[in-house]
Amino acid sequence: MKQRSEQIKTTAKSEDNIGDTNREWLLNQIRHVLEIGIGRVTHSKTSPADRIKWSRIVIAAGQALNAVLRDVEIEDLKRQIEELQQLAGEQEVDEQGDDQESD
Repeated sequence: MKQRSEQIKTTAKSEDNIGDTNREWLLNQIRHVLEIGIGRVTHSKTSPADRIKWSRIVIAAGQALNAVLRDVEIEDLKRQIEELQQLAGEQEVDEQGDDQESD
């Protein structure tokens, strides 16, 4: 039973790593779009109409970046809650074992 539990944890960690890799790639792409967009908005030779277009792109990219980062934070919080629940469950089992031994 314990071995199966360890396998599940390992599989979950592998899936998390794949998600992290994809997320990092996405974050890098969004940051690259932001760099290009900010460069175009602040360039002196960019026409006012193009500045507006690039500003919209920068805003959209910034919103996408915030959404991805928010999702990362939510996943981290969920992971921390699960770990705390596991610890609390293990501690409860230990305390019950101690109570039975003292009887």
